[in-house]
Amino acid sequence: MESRHYIAYWHGMLGRYDTALALHEELLRDRIAVFGEDHAQVLFSRFNIYKFLGESGRRQEALDGFRALLPDVRRIRGEDHPNTLLARLNIARYTWELGDPAGSLVLHEELLEDQRKALGNTHPAALITRFKMAMLKAELGDLTVALDELDVLLEERLARYGNPLHPEVIRTRFGRAQVVARQGDVESAMALLLEVRDDRARVLGEDHPDTLAAQAEIDRLSVTDL
Repeated sequence: MESRHYIAYWHGMLGRYDTALALHEELLRDRIAVFGEDHAQVLFSRFNIYKFLGESGRRQEALDGFRALLPDVRRIRGEDHPNTLLARLNIARYTWELGDPAGSLVLHEELLEDQRKALGNTHPAALITRFKMAMLKAELGDLTVALDELDVLLEERLARYGNPLHPEVIRTRFGRAQVVARQGDVESAMALLLEVRDDRARVLGEDHPDTLAAQAEIDRLSVTDL
């Protein structure tokens, strides 16, 4: 079953979402039959189904799934278990992506408080939450606070990973460039984005989605009057 899990997972990571979902759903049925509804592997299969529903664009189904999963993960794994915290992160994520940034920010703030208690302020999971909170604040118009928080986060991610080309360090730089653009400094934002695009191409490849996202932002700014 573990081998089947990895086959399904990597289909999803390669963008073959229909295949990944079919394989995960088949695996879920077999895990329930063997282990019962409350086994950790059953929870894991459910998590991956909702993950790839979201990645494939079926965000409402993903949000509904994670909301249904959360009480079961809390009951079986505990309030502070990484799986519980990750389910909450996904609920906050899809709340944002489905058009409620203010509601999402509240969920992220509550999550970060618990992550800090369970994991510490500079654990990779807490750093992800802090990044998303900064970007949410920028979307909600609090640009100065967002940029200040990203500056601190960039220093902490550099210290944590010890590598200026780590994908999460580059992601922070990408977010900073987007906020600088929102502030109206297009020239500075373009310079930052070009550096991000080039570093992502070098680390991840020219056709990686993150590289393409940076290029799309460059293209958008080149024709947008901010």
